[in-house]
Amino acid sequence: MSETSPMSERTASRSGTTGPDTGRLEAALGAMQDKLAVIETTLIRRIDGLEAQLQQLRDAHTIYLGGHEALTRLHTGHRIYVDTRDAGICSHLMLDGRWERWIETIIAGAVKPGMTFLDVGANFGYYTLLGAAWVGARGRVYSFEANPGIFRHLRRSVSINGFDDRVELFNLAVHSEEATLRFGYTDDFSGGGSTMGSPQGAHHIEVKAAPLDTLLAQVATAHVMKVDVEGAEPHVFRGARALMDRSPNLTLIVEFHEDSTRPIMPPLRYLQDFVDQGFALRLIEQKGLTGAMRAEECLQTLAGTLGYLYLTRGG
Repeated sequence: MSETSPMSERTASRSGTTGPDTGRLEAALGAMQDKLAVIETTLIRRIDGLEAQLQQLRDAHTIYLGGHEALTRLHTGHRIYVDTRDAGICSHLMLDGRWERWIETIIAGAVKPGMTFLDVGANFGYYTLLGAAWVGARGRVYSFEANPGIFRHLRRSVSINGFDDRVELFNLAVHSEEATLRFGYTDDFSGGGSTMGSPQGAHHIEVKAAPLDTLLAQVATAHVMKVDVEGAEPHVFRGARALMDRSPNLTLIVEFHEDSTRPIMPPLRYLQDFVDQGFALRLIEQKGLTGAMRAEECLQTLAGTLGYLYLTRGG
């Protein structure tokens, strides 16, 4: 019977033979490495998730401020304050950052750097802000909104975008004469506020009104006017004849509805008056501008539906 000598045990150890303890250590080390791999994967996923959340916050389109007010971002990057109760324009601004793309395209083509742009019926200021960017530092924007609640949002929006140097704001109704008018509006469709009547259940307030010829007597010329005042458009133009007369190269973008115009003046006469002043009459449609048309043709084309007039003179 042979015996293993101490020398042979040392030789076996030096030659790499492993015992039970070494195997257990290696197994424990492997298990630890697996756990560390799981932890590492979990941490990476959580970090990625946090980074995604941070990016969402950076890119947040709308931030609710409380009291039915939100700050949202237009597709141009400009900030605008809105009323979250409004189901008309504000729902589109909060979701898409855009309103009336097809009309915006036409107005953008008309407004150039250095021009004077009038936004009559500015609402929350979508076209006021875009117009301020389009005219640049050398241009001017005159913005008019009768609803005092909306006007507060409009004023803040102009300031937060740094446009106080080129935008002048008026909290009143543009009319044919100086007056105090009854103004009706609803919270869920605040852009439909009007001095020409309002739906049942509307809020009613008194607002000051004045003609553009009085308000802008110091303005040498206007280049582009967007007019959307829920049926009171004929009153606006009656009170702007002097301004229009000294603006030979003038473009008008005007909301028009035959039934809304009729209580003030016959629709055909209203349209023909623009033609008699030298304006070419076209319509803004979803697919773009129509060709020039006669006043009668315009009425036939719209057939009593809401339309947007595009009137150009000179230039």
